[in-house]
Amino acid sequence: MARSSFSPFKPPSPRRFVAGFRDLGFFLKTRSRADYVIAGLAAAMTAFIIFAFWHDSSFRGEPPIIYVQNWPANRTDDQIRADQKKDRIEREKAEAERKAVFQKMQKATSGWL
Repeated sequence: MARSSFSPFKPPSPRRFVAGFRDLGFFLKTRSRADYVIAGLAAAMTAFIIFAFWHDSSFRGEPPIIYVQNWPANRTDDQIRADQKKDRIEREKAEAERKAVFQKMQKATSGWL
């Protein structure tokens, strides 16, 4: 039975290292200029995508501003209910406006399908 000359467990030697670079040099000499341009563009696009992900992960925006209303401690239950009613009316009004916009978009796009 013949033994293979390649073994993944064989320790690396300087001769094999130099031979690998020589083989790479012979391969690259047979390529055309267009191959180098395409390889350069592919490497640049890959580097840009990796950089974009890295930059996005390290970017920290400003913390969100949270507005808090300061109420007096001696408010009555009637005042609280009045404020809640006012807030509910404002919220329902905004929701109705948003709903009207969506209905308008639905009417505009209903004939597409």
